[in-house]
Amino acid sequence: MISAPSAAFGLVYHWTDHTINPTGEARVVLRRVLKDLGLSGDIISDGVLAVSELVANAHEHARGPYEVHLRSAAGRYICEIHDGNPLLPKDLYLAAVPSLEATASKEVSGLLTERGRGLHIVNELTQGQWGFQVTSCGTKAAWVVLADAPAALATRGGQT
Repeated sequence: MISAPSAAFGLVYHWTDHTINPTGEARVVLRRVLKDLGLSGDIISDGVLAVSELVANAHEHARGPYEVHLRSAAGRYICEIHDGNPLLPKDLYLAAVPSLEATASKEVSGLLTERGRGLHIVNELTQGQWGFQVTSCGTKAAWVVLADAPAALATRGGQT
């Protein structure tokens, strides 16, 4: 379900286990919200791709309900993807940064897997500014830093 956000900050998208294309819908909504904030095309494209990878992961590996939130904190725009699973994946950050051995074996074999590259993409697009946390509600949230927030926007009450 595509939801029109009432403000630039806060809940921007909500979906359930029965939503047919949550990744595509999240991309459409987030692209519109980031454009309304006046962010550049490159920042919007990178942010939408990083968030869509995390939306796809949440939908495939966790349980709902699911939500995408946008907030401003510490002078940055941060997007959070919430799911109903409080458990953080094992070896989470190791999955995002390939080992030298794994990289060498992929180069030797010439094979490029179709799955399992999402966290690598998120790590590259966000320059390592992402992570997971357990929320105060006992659920999990993945977060990514999208961009620095202009001082006027960051201080106008956009905290959520």
